Amino acid sequence: MKIDRLQLINFKCLSNVTFEFGNLNILAGANGCGKSSLIHALLLLRQSYEQYRDLNKLLLCGKYVNLGSAKDLLYEHAEKDEGISYKIFNEKNEKLELSYEYIPENRILNILEYRDRSLKNLNIFDDAFEYLSAERIVPQTTYSSISQDDLLGSHGENAFNFLEKYGATFKVEKIFQDETKNEYLLYYINKWMERIFQGFRLQLSPIAEADAVGLRYAEKSRDRVSNSYRAINVGFGITYVLPILVALLKAKKNDLILIENPEAHLHPKAQRIIGELLAKAASTGAQVVVETHSDHILNGIRISVKNKMINPTDVKMFFFMKEDVGTKYHTNIYSPQMDDEGNIDIWPEGFFDEWDNALAQLF
Repeated sequence: MKIDRLQLINFKCLSNVTFEFGNLNILAGANGCGKSSLIHALLLLRQSYEQYRDLNKLLLCGKYVNLGSAKDLLYEHAEKDEGISYKIFNEKNEKLELSYEYIPENRILNILEYRDRSLKNLNIFDDAFEYLSAERIVPQTTYSSISQDDLLGSHGENAFNFLEKYGATFKVEKIFQDETKNEYLLYYINKWMERIFQGFRLQLSPIAEADAVGLRYAEKSRDRVSNSYRAINVGFGITYVLPILVALLKAKKNDLILIENPEAHLHPKAQRIIGELLAKAASTGAQVVVETHSDHILNGIRISVKNKMINPTDVKMFFFMKEDVGTKYHTNIYSPQMDDEGNIDIWPEGFFDEWDNALAQLF
């Protein structure tokens, strides 16, 4: 079941904020304003649950993130008797409430209050979970196939093994399928690759004696397919984006997918197309949380809304802004709304407005 609302109290730069989630959630704002804090809050719950199979302890250094000790995590201006708390609501308005003990040097925080334990069926605790960090795996000639984990890995390191194992058998949702009626993941990976990178398609080959998967690319034109090229001899962004394509094209209802900076190393048109793919993935009923600095990503989503690919009410935007209130900086979060034509009602200063600012100076 998807997350409907999340309240965070005293978590890093977030003093007391509530996020109302949709299927597609866009986190935007300047560096250091709190976007990653929201993702970290979710990842702490996930890694703690994977480690202990309950939420009695909050593990600050683990599989997904290493955030230091409790003093690195607590909101700077919290009261002396306050700790870190979560309130998570599902689509039925049922609540999971968690409060953790604050001991400054501890890297594992003990639970103080834990209510409604039955809500561990939230998607953040399900098997259908993916997190892709901003630091993803780079082009290589081969990739390990030893992992038995069907998750793609926080760096996308298992994406190629996943594709080699399941690409020809994993059925994608109908929203991704074209007129060929092909149902399988590898076909649509190549279809989107060809669209984004003007004909490029991948070629995977198992290397059993090395427990590895080989990766090469070829270019498909109207009349022929080129020789294959090593991944390290092809543009960096082509391999860097592959785990994102896999995560989004295998999306299904109630999956939770967290992605940081999907636009990295991509040219503007490719970024816009990734925005469209994010919208398609969210329209399956999956829940996608994406941190981005790209107005091209946003425009791809806006176009998708206008083309009726996704309902505007399923798109939530969170713009993080730090404001100087005299004695401290306060993180304020704006939530612009999108209509069914892709128009956005408010544009706070700094919200994807740098293009307009530059044009104003040029003309």
